[in-house]
Amino acid sequence: MAGAVAVAVEGEALLGGGECRMEGTHRDRVRVGARVAAALAALALVALAVGVGVSVGASGSARAAGRWPTLGAAAGQGGDAAGAKMSIAHVSRKEGGPLPDVDPLVTFNTPRCVKTRAALARTTNHDGDVVVIPELKAVYVDIVKAASESIRSALEERFHASWTQDYGQFAHPVLGRPQRSSTSYLTEDVLANYTFFTFVRDPVTRFRSSYAQAMCRERCVLCAVRGEDRMYTPTIPEITAFLQGRLMHFYRDVALGETRSDELSLTEAWVDEHFESQILRLSGATRDGNAVPVHFIGRVETLDHDWARLMDHLGVSDSDPRREPIETKEHACDIPTRGAVVAAQRAEPATVEEKVSVASLYHDDFECLGYHKPKV
Repeated sequence: MAGAVAVAVEGEALLGGGECRMEGTHRDRVRVGARVAAALAALALVALAVGVGVSVGASGSARAAGRWPTLGAAAGQGGDAAGAKMSIAHVSRKEGGPLPDVDPLVTFNTPRCVKTRAALARTTNHDGDVVVIPELKAVYVDIVKAASESIRSALEERFHASWTQDYGQFAHPVLGRPQRSSTSYLTEDVLANYTFFTFVRDPVTRFRSSYAQAMCRERCVLCAVRGEDRMYTPTIPEITAFLQGRLMHFYRDVALGETRSDELSLTEAWVDEHFESQILRLSGATRDGNAVPVHFIGRVETLDHDWARLMDHLGVSDSDPRREPIETKEHACDIPTRGAVVAAQRAEPATVEEKVSVASLYHDDFECLGYHKPKV
């Protein structure tokens, strides 16, 4: 227990966050509050580590117990409910563990997940990235590190739709072109009449991919925080500890203050957009403050199959070459010194601590998108 508390509290100080800029009694109150929050988080992590919601075995799974609806069942239906579409087996293409047979849209629309998204849209002021596709009367809700670059490229090349099209958003101060189109600029017509879709990814494998890209960016936020002459690249354990400490501060302040936070605070909380949870990315606020709608969710692990399902859903004919599968790609690391650290970290199997941290950080992703939490 003490070790878990120490990791959660000291992780932020290790990488230069949070308390160092505060002074006097306010700093003391924050430190006490952080330790209380860390202790509560540690209790949750211990519960996760002993198997409460973390380890999902075949014999104890919800699927085995017959509580999961088949793929394509409407929200609120279970098992072999009347009217459900044919069950389709998910087979992972390259990564991750076994996928459930439930359509992620079903778990996404459970009451708790709907409430979570509404709260995130209301309190975090998150402006989600989107691509509006007029030809298809559809909107892609972007989730970084879930084949988003490949999907955006396909949408631009095949349907002439880009997230830099001018929908009234502010122009980039240097490039002059419109900045990314986002949920706050969506019109009432688009919100009412367009199909909103996205693709999601197993949080375990997505986290490691997020780590790689965040560390390899030229503007890596955490790569020089120690002030040394040489560039420092944080390890996976340091990143997970830092994120837990920083997010506890952020969400505690939101919960206690009961006020709407600003986008800058949210960006600082997650450090880099590539670490943001998928449910947060799917909770972008529209101009009226509601979470963006989502009507179709595919999985990266079954991208070819789900892309075809999406094309069917959007009315793209079988003979249209734009239905062709899209290929995903990983970013190469352009900074060799960081790339060496990242490669060494990703070559190591995930530790129990990493699995528990990911299960805690991305709890909403596991629950609301139907993925299995990692076994420990």
